[in-house]
This record gives sequence, structure tokens and C-alpha cells, in this order.
Amino acid sequence: FLFFPLVPYHANTFIPVIKQLKSHEACIIYSDHLRHYGRGKISSSQIQIIADENNILSLPYTPQILVREKPDALIVMNDWGGWPKRLVEDAKCMNIPTIGHIEGAQDYLDTHLDHGYPGKRRFPYNKVDYVFLLGEYDEQYFELQNTKITGSPRFDSFHNQNSKSVKPKSEQVGINCNFSYGLYADVAKQWIMDIVETTDSLSLKHQISQHIGDVTDLSKFNLYQNGIYDMINESTVFVSRFSTAIIEALLLGCPVIYYNPHKEIQPTFLDAIGGFPTPTTKSELKDALQDILENPEKWLSSAEKFLDFHVAFKDGNSAKVFAKELIEIAKKKTTLDSYFPIRSHVKYIIELITRKFK
Repeated sequence: FLFFPLVPYHANTFIPVIKQLKSHEACIIYSDHLRHYGRGKISSSQIQIIADENNILSLPYTPQILVREKPDALIVMNDWGGWPKRLVEDAKCMNIPTIGHIEGAQDYLDTHLDHGYPGKRRFPYNKVDYVFLLGEYDEQYFELQNTKITGSPRFDSFHNQNSKSVKPKSEQVGINCNFSYGLYADVAKQWIMDIVETTDSLSLKHQISQHIGDVTDLSKFNLYQNGIYDMINESTVFVSRFSTAIIEALLLGCPVIYYNPHKEIQPTFLDAIGGFPTPTTKSELKDALQDILENPEKWLSSAEKFLDFHVAFKDGNSAKVFAKELIEIAKKKTTLDSYFPIRSHVKYIIELITRKFK
């Protein structure tokens, strides 16, 4: 099995699956040493480091890797961009089964385009042969494809942490600044200001976690220096825009608020099924904060229905289910077709040449 994560946290999701495969050969492909991401430049592979730390074989991406390795299946989390997209296309030409895993909240319809933001529709997970879904909610977007509900192996470790491991010494609001890829970046500063001013008006402490792909200037704010999971564990309530972190916070036992004054229209969190407040104004945000702080257990209990619909196997067994489904798919592999990925070779050579001059 070849696993091709695009960014480091994808690798962390694949690691538990690879460990479940046991007697089956599996390795991780990395290409993050070939690209730039977020606020900094990557000169070496963080994915390779993660693989090494877990004693898992890792290989650098090259266009001939499929011809050389002849895998039973190729597993990605992104089939619409970068080298994983190219490798999926090459694998399909060779008759190698391809699997795309949805590990978090996904804007399948790229609804930001309807608000005038630049870009093209990605049609995510339409290229792979099989789609491994996070939960029942996702099925509605893939009626014509082969799907398996697997949950996300990345959340397996959360099962033993769903009672908060760190009890906040005082009421603390965790703020998730995730306006990555430029989406809604023009409203990011005002969004942050709304929350900070509201917490100040209630005499509440706050901390802000910033996504690696977010470039909002937060130099004058109280920026949290550790990982987002640490911040969630130190928070009494968690506030975010559209982000998988909403699901993660709920799984970790922290009540959440989906603050949406800029009117995002992706439905994942618009229909909270009663699991969390969805304010769109500062006044509503203030009321929501006060309500959650007065009734945290009520909100966490109400969130279970939302989690059941959106996250399968949150009992910690996702990696086992994922590995089992991969083994079944591999049994269906037929004779590989002969194929030379000339387009990938040309693109790869151009990438290496242009990178030298960056």
C-alpha cells in the first residue's frame, strides 16, 4: 500500500492505519520538500520525519514510483491538487485502485466561489475509485461513487481524552483563527476583533490559535504558542469559523460556538442539530458565550447527535475499519497496465528546475 499525504497532519492520520495493516507492506510517499506552504518555506520533509519517528518506510515522490513499487492501492487525502492528484491520475492509468479519505469538514461545493472569492471548483474526491467517508453526513455528496464510512483514524486517540485532560483554572475562550488559503481573509481581522471585544466585555480570558496557512497579522493579540489541541484542552469554550477544529473540540469535550457573521453557506455547521450555537452578530455571540458558560454539560450532551451524524467510529476503532476496507479493496486488484507517466515526468522536471531559482 502506498499512502501519499500532502501535508504533515495527513501523515499523522495515516500512521494508525499503517500500524493496523501489520503483515501487509505499506509506506508513505512525501513531496512536502518540493513545495511552499503557509507563512514559511519548507526545505526538508516534515512528513519524512513523522514516518521515521514511527518506524515506517518513507519514499520521496518521483513520477516513476508507481512503476517501481507496483502497490495494491494508492491512498490520498487530496485528489484535486499537487502531486497526489497527478499520482492518482497515473495510478488509474495503470489500473491501481485509488482511495481518497475525507478526514474532516469539507466544503464539497466550494461555496466561497459564490461569494466572489477567486479559484476554480475542485470537485473533491471525484477522481479516486473509492471514497472513505468521515461520517453518514458525507454520503449525500457521493451518490454515484463507491464509498465506505470509516470515520477518521486521526480521532482514534481522542476516545480516551473526551473528558478534558486539563481543567482550566479560570474561564478561558479558545479562538481558532483559520482563514487559510485566503478564504474570507478580508474579514479575518474583524472576526477576531468581534470575539476579543466580546470576551473583554464579559471579563473573560482568551487565547488565539492560528492555522499554519493563515496569514492574518495577529502580532497585537494574545497568540497561543502551542498546538491547537493543547489550547482546546485549556479552554472552557471554543470559537471558530468553518473548520474541522469544531468537530475536534467537541470530541475532546469542549463546547463550541460557530461564529459566522460573514455568512458562510457551506451547510456542515449551519445545521448544528442543536449541538452548538451559531451566532452571526456580536450580540448573539455574547449571548452564546454566556449560555455555554452557564450550561456547558447541557451543550456537550446536545452535541452528541451532531457528532453521531458527522463522525463514525468515534469509539476509537476507525483505523481498524480503515485497514480492513483497504485489504478488501486490494483483493480486487487485477493485472497492472503498462504505462509511462510522461506528463508527470515533464511537470516534475520543470518543478525541480524552477525551484532552484526561487
